[in-house]
Amino acid sequence: MSTPSNQQVIHIRPQRPVGILSLSEIWKFRVLLGQMINRNIRSRILNSPISIVWGFIRPAIMALALVFIRHMSAANLGAQIPYPLFIFSGLCFWFLWAEMVIQSAGSLRLDSGISKKVYFPLILSPIATVAARWVDIFIISAAVIAFQLYLGVPLSWDILAMVPVVLVMFVLAFGIGVLFSALYLIHQDNSKFLETAVYLGLFLSPVLFSKEILPEVIQNYYNLNPMVGVLTGLRGALFAPEQVDWTSLGVSALMAVGFTIVGLLLLDRMAKSYAERV
Repeated sequence: MSTPSNQQVIHIRPQRPVGILSLSEIWKFRVLLGQMINRNIRSRILNSPISIVWGFIRPAIMALALVFIRHMSAANLGAQIPYPLFIFSGLCFWFLWAEMVIQSAGSLRLDSGISKKVYFPLILSPIATVAARWVDIFIISAAVIAFQLYLGVPLSWDILAMVPVVLVMFVLAFGIGVLFSALYLIHQDNSKFLETAVYLGLFLSPVLFSKEILPEVIQNYYNLNPMVGVLTGLRGALFAPEQVDWTSLGVSALMAVGFTIVGLLLLDRMAKSYAERV
C-alpha cells in the first residue's frame, strides 16, 4: 500500500487571479516582453543568418518552378500583373504568415522551461513570437518591391493601405496561433492538424491564382477564407493594376478578431492547468 508523499507542492501563480489577456499584467511585464521579442529576433539572425533572406529565397525558388509549369500549360490564372511577380508576392507573404501561425502555436511549449520556474503572463509568448516578425515584413516587402520595379510595375497610390492590411495579417496569425497553442495543451497531435490545414491553405488561397477567375457566386463564399482579404489587400496596396478589396479585408479582420477571442478564452481555461499539461 502506497503512502502519501510528504514532499511540498509549490504552485506558481500570480498575486491575484487575472485573465489571460490582462492589459495591466502585460504592461507590468512590458520589459520582459521587449526582451522576449528581442530574443526571438536575435536567435533567428544569429543562429541562422540565412533566415534573413530565406523569407524570399524559398518563394523565389518555388515561383520559378510554378511559373515554368504555368508557361507549359498556358493556363489563365487571372493575374493583372506579370505572373512571376504575382506568385512571388503571394508565396512570400503566405510563408511569412504560415510561419507566424505555427511558431506562435508552439511558443508556450518552447517557453515551458522558463514558465515552470518563474511567473509571467503566458500570453507574452505568442505575442513576442508574432511581434518579432516585423523585421521580416520589411525585408520581404523590400524584396517584392525591388522585383516589382525591375519588371516595370509601378507602385500603387494605395501603398499606405499596407499598414491596416499587415495589421490584419498579424492579428490573424496571432489569433490562430493562440487558439492552437491552447489546443496543443489538450493534445499534442493537434499540431499535425494545424500543419495540414496551413499546407492545404496554400492551394485554397489566392496565392497561385487570382480569385477573379472564380464564378461571382463562389467568390462571395471564397471571401470566408481570411487570407483572401489579406493577400488581395497586400497586392492591391503594392501593385498599381491591383486594387484593395476592402470588403474582403473587412471579413478577414472580423475573422481575425473572432479567432483571437476564441483562442484567448480557450487558453485562459487551459492556463489553469498549464504546468501539468506541459
